[in-house]
Amino acid sequence: MPTPRIYPRALEAAEAPQATSPYTAATVADQGAEKAQDLVERAARMVQAAVQQANQNLDLALQLTGAAASGYRSVQSELAGHAQQAVQRTQDALTRGSQVRSPAALLDLQSSYLTDNLRAVLATNARLAEIAADVARQAADKLPHRAA
Repeated sequence: MPTPRIYPRALEAAEAPQATSPYTAATVADQGAEKAQDLVERAARMVQAAVQQANQNLDLALQLTGAAASGYRSVQSELAGHAQQAVQRTQDALTRGSQVRSPAALLDLQSSYLTDNLRAVLATNARLAEIAADVARQAADKLPHRAA
């Protein structure tokens, strides 16, 4: 069976006369209370700063969401207009196609129809790119600028 080890410093501390007075105990208690109060105040300041930062982040997120929603509406409107124009171009091509009298005229109609559709798609894509750039610009303007 192992024998217990005796640590001389711990033994001295246990056997030393305790020279605590009510004044010393009160002083130690006051210091402890002050330290605890300081820790609580520091923690409260840190929590307050975190809440303030969270509020700022939420405000920024709301602003960015508003910019994105505005861009979404613009894209949706642009695509709806493109779809309506495509339907109209197709109807016009079918009407003209029913009146064609020669294979050469049919090929010209087909070529014209494809060219018009390609131009419309390119114009719509250009407009969508403008909308995307505008939304990105609005979002960048709302972000806080920080030095690198």
